Amino acid sequence: MQSNLIRAGNRLAEIMPSQVGAEATITRIGTINTVYDTGGYWTADVDMSGGTLMGLQMTTDCVGARAGDRCVVETYAKVAIVTGILARPGCGCSPLFEWSSTWSGTPATEPESGYLEKTATVTCGGLILCEVAAAISGTGEYNMAFDFLDANGERKAYWCSTSPQKNGGTLRWVASGSVRLPYGSYTVKLTTFHWGTVSIVGNDSSGNSLRWRDASLGVEGVSRYARLRMA
Repeated sequence: MQSNLIRAGNRLAEIMPSQVGAEATITRIGTINTVYDTGGYWTADVDMSGGTLMGLQMTTDCVGARAGDRCVVETYAKVAIVTGILARPGCGCSPLFEWSSTWSGTPATEPESGYLEKTATVTCGGLILCEVAAAISGTGEYNMAFDFLDANGERKAYWCSTSPQKNGGTLRWVASGSVRLPYGSYTVKLTTFHWGTVSIVGNDSSGNSLRWRDASLGVEGVSRYARLRMA
């Protein structure tokens, strides 16, 4: 088999399968639109320059593929197969979801469902990494939770973490975990809860900063943050 891939400058120029004989393998680049697991077989709908190819089989090199991945599509004898993943959005880039706060003080009594800090719509699938952090002092516990809802408002995943129970002093609390979701669009809600007399603080009793700083949180830092990333 012969594989044809033309590079024109910094862009890939495609040879369409209809332009060559059936004995040639045509290699093209596409973007995975949807991934299906049907009866143990992985298939995908792939967006190409000329439209979307539906229900393409994938090789074992594509295990873990997800919507948004740039992929290699090889066509031989007029049959197209996804044979590899080139790049994945969201890896090492901006989080799917991010919230942070510089506020310090004692939270008011929340409603039973918690205090809603942020709502956002995200498109994702596979393993989703949840990360939360808060600098706290006093006696009690602090909680942060992610709720994942589908288009009908039905819960598809829920992740919650609770700080260690405290009896005075300060704590720089960080927690992480994961949920697994089918590919799709979700409404994500971040809620916070507290128990006891826990307060959010920016510094410890000696005046040392307890804030988190990075490129997205800023040089002044934040006392609380929450993030979601595709793992």
